[in-house]
Amino acid sequence: MITEVEPVVRTGPRTTLRTLRIVAAVHGLCVVAQPALAGLYLSGTVDALFFHGRTGDTISVLSLTQLITALVFVWRGRGRRWALWAALGIFLAEMAQMTLGIEGVVSLHVPLGVTVVVSQVLFTVWVFRADAGRPR
Repeated sequence: MITEVEPVVRTGPRTTLRTLRIVAAVHGLCVVAQPALAGLYLSGTVDALFFHGRTGDTISVLSLTQLITALVFVWRGRGRRWALWAALGIFLAEMAQMTLGIEGVVSLHVPLGVTVVVSQVLFTVWVFRADAGRPR
């Protein structure tokens, strides 16, 4: 007796999306923590500046990881292309943000920081939406 095996129907990116969701969530948490650490420093907790800097270092690693994960999501997982462009934009903004912070250019560091936080939160929300799993 011969039984037919049903073909596997690929409905969209799964593993790559799951990985992107994890990286984006951790990255988002660190990005949201940054203004709180800056606020602690500005309110007189001098040690918060050290943690603000170390969290910034962690964010730069997570940003590169998110960019690579988004590349794999688009390339191998056949995910939406704009996710890669968004991750690249966030990565570039964070690299500029880190440079401005190190150089002490607060007049640009603060507004760019707001932009980074909003962008990363919106990106994270999108990757958890159902339409993120639809293939292109």
